Parts: sequence; C-alpha cells; structure tokens
Amino acid sequence: MSNKNARKPSSDKKGIKGFFKARRTRMGAAFISVTVLVIAAVVLLNVIFGVLSDRSAMYIDVTANRNYKLQQATLDYIKDLDKDVDIYVLANEDDLLNNNSANYLYYVQANQLLHEFDYNSDKIHLHYVDLVKNPTFLAAYPNVNRSQTHMMLITCGDNYTTLDPTDVFGYDTKTYQEEGYMSVKSQHLEQSVTSAILKVSESERVTVSILSGQDEEDCSAFAARLSMNAYDVEIVNLYTGDISEKSRCLIIYKPAADIDKEMYETISKWLDNDGKYGHNVMYFPNDEVKVDLFPNLNALIADYGMEVDYAYIFEKDENHLIPGNNLNNSLFDYADEEFTKNLNHKEKKIILGGARGTMPIKTLDTAVATSLLVSSDNVDRFDIASQELGNVEGTLCGAAIGRKGKSVATGEDSAVVVVGSYYAVSNLYLTADTYNNTEYFINMMNTLTENENTGIIIEGKDPTSTELGISAKSDLSFLGALVRFILPGLVLIAGLIVWIRRRHQ
Repeated sequence: MSNKNARKPSSDKKGIKGFFKARRTRMGAAFISVTVLVIAAVVLLNVIFGVLSDRSAMYIDVTANRNYKLQQATLDYIKDLDKDVDIYVLANEDDLLNNNSANYLYYVQANQLLHEFDYNSDKIHLHYVDLVKNPTFLAAYPNVNRSQTHMMLITCGDNYTTLDPTDVFGYDTKTYQEEGYMSVKSQHLEQSVTSAILKVSESERVTVSILSGQDEEDCSAFAARLSMNAYDVEIVNLYTGDISEKSRCLIIYKPAADIDKEMYETISKWLDNDGKYGHNVMYFPNDEVKVDLFPNLNALIADYGMEVDYAYIFEKDENHLIPGNNLNNSLFDYADEEFTKNLNHKEKKIILGGARGTMPIKTLDTAVATSLLVSSDNVDRFDIASQELGNVEGTLCGAAIGRKGKSVATGEDSAVVVVGSYYAVSNLYLTADTYNNTEYFINMMNTLTENENTGIIIEGKDPTSTELGISAKSDLSFLGALVRFILPGLVLIAGLIVWIRRRHQ
C-alpha cells in the first residue's frame, strides 16, 4: 500500500514531462510561435508604414497614364526648388474626399496630386485651412479678392497667388444650363499648381506677346496652354502700343488684314534687338485671304528665307490620313531634331489642316531656313487660285523656321516660324491626346525662348481612365513589391511550415 503511494508523485511528474515532450505539444507550440511571429511582423510593418506614410506616398498607381502621379518634368522641377513654398487648400480635406457628387473622382485625383507635390519636395508644404473655422486666414493677404471663391493659396516668401476652381477644373456649362449643376469635364491641377509655384518662386518668367489689331482669329486655346506652362502672355496692338521689352516671342495668329509698313519695320527692328537678337515670331497665316494681300507679312518672312505657297497639301498616304476624316486633315512627320529632342512622345505625329487644309511653306536661299514638319512623299498640291490639283514629287513642308543673327550655330540669332495651319494650335488639336501638338508647340516655344527655368511641358490626365499600366513595371515601388510578393510570401511560408509539421505528427 505504501509502495503504491510512493510511486504516485513520480507518475505525476512523468506525466507533465511527457506532455511537454509529446510531438503534438511541440507541433502546437511551433504553430503558435510562427503565428505570433507573423502577426508581430505585420503589426511592426503597419507601424513602420504608418510613420512613413507621413513622409512619402504609400500607394501604387497602376493606371496606364499614371493618373495619380506627377509627371517627370514636374518632379524634376520641384526637386530642384531652393525656396520654401506653402500650398494652402482652402477647404477641409475630408470635404474633398467625401464629396458625393458626380465630380468625386476629379476631387480625389486632385487631392492625391497635391500630396504628391508635398511628398516629392522637402521645399513644398501642404496645408488645409477650413475658412469656416478660420475666417480671418486670408486677411493676411491683402491682394486676395475675398469676394471670390478660391480653392488654393500658394505662397513663397512675400509672394503669393490664388487658384480658383476654374483654374483647376474644366467645367461643362451645358450641364449647368440644363440640369442646374456644374459638371467637371477635365482636370489640370498639375499644370496650374506648377505654374503658380513658378510664379511665386521665380524672379522672372518668360513673356510671350500675341498680336492684335489685324482682325486676328481667337488664339485663347494656345494662350491658355502657354499660361498653364508658366508663361506670361500679353496682348499687344501695334497701333496703340509696342511689344514689351520682356517679350521673347510674338505670335501672329490668322490675321485677316496685313500689317502696315511701319509695323513691318517695328517687328523687324524688334527681331534685330539692337544686334543682340534673341527674339522670335510665330506666324500662322490666314488661308481664307489671298496670300498676295499680305505684302508686308510676306516681306517679313521672306527676310527669314520663307514664303507661303497659296495652295493646300492633300495627303494620299494612309499612314498620314485621319481614319474616317476628309483629306484636308493630315498627319505630319518631324523634320528637325532641335524641336524634338526634349519630346516625351516622339512616336506621336502632328496633325495639321482644318476645314480646308495645310498651306505649304517654301524655303528660300535668302536666309538659313529649314523644314520643321513635312508630309509623306505621296501627296497632291491643290492650287487655291486655279483650283487645280496636281501630283508632287517628294514631300511638302507644313511648317518651317528661318534664322538670322550673329551665329545660327551657337543660337545667337532671332527666328521666324511659319506654320501652314492655324488649326495646329486650336483647342480641338491641343486637347487631342492621340496627337502630339501640345507637347511639340510648347517645346518649340521653350527652345525658341531658351526657357530653362519655366519651360515645363505638363500634360492633362483623365482620372476616369480604367486602363491598367501593368507594362510599366519600373513604376512599381517597394511598396508594390511588398504587397504583391513579400507579405504573401511570408504567409505562404508560414502555411507550409504548419502543413509540413501537421503532416508528420
């Protein structure tokens, strides 16, 4: 009896040891340990990325045209900023993100792009100011019109400017007239904010002048694109004033009347610039008026080695025709390297033409003149005066440039550009993503004016795009690799360990 009682403690002790030494117990402990480690790793990563999210953009943009990322030209500029810039959004961020209107996607995209400015430059600081809670905020900025609705205030030192909703979004007025609300149809926040940053941070901006007084066609679409890309645009009437001393380019857009002799001399003298040169003219002739009714404009471009051919270019090559369109709208190839070396989309062609067609530009031997845009070698020339159509051997020139100065080779010159179609910079063609008109003509202006500080080519983006840019693998960040590979890999490894352990129990 006593011997049995003496063995009981030993039996209990062996039972406890046996429990901890049992395969099932060890497997369970290993499973719990792995589970705890995985959970701890996920919690730790959440903490780390929670901290990093305040310093960098913690999301992946897989849309085809990177709708929620800044373009490289913008990134290059803001990363080189040497002055502090503050962007004040005059609204509560939650109000932007919780907007339930049909414009919701545009507000979300605009808000994300604003964070991109903040994330990608240590000189740019983003703030949200609720004017309901802080109604006196704008009182510190006396030049701000407080009777208007502003979306943003952008400051740099003592300089500041505002952006209104119409500066950031393009609205469809038809929906307002028919349904009583303003529907957003486009977004150009990146252009507007970059231009505003340039305006407040740069001491000087390049000025471009647009000639008026000759019954010119409306050039507001091109002027708006120039303004979006940080140019100061002025209107000049040579009957009542002079071209600004700061201006680097004069645009003459589809004039219905010729300039007079005095204006011709004024422009010629301005191009000469007291022998310093550096001034430019961009001329879009009017094909609705006979070319011989512009003797002074003809003389101006002849001084720079060019003349307008009173005819139209009729394309016959299928690769240069617009599908389902008439022959007067056609695509042109680049014929120069100077105005294409900075292009991002050299694969896109330029569209010229319009209701009638593109007027050929001839180069002369009176100055250094070269072709900029050329047709295919399968074209007809339609003579406007005789109304005759004839075949042409070789290509025809749709745009050309002539130069005069101390040294054309080193860029110490003035230039005149003649484009055979004023439709080239119309709103229809500048907003057509299929063609490269916006990038090409903005880049041309940047090159002509040697605009290194403010010459940034920024394109618009459509947040409603549903395409995935999965081919752009280089755009995926470490966060993308983490979400797609690392975390799923850890979970898979943990699962395999558990499965193997359980199988051998």
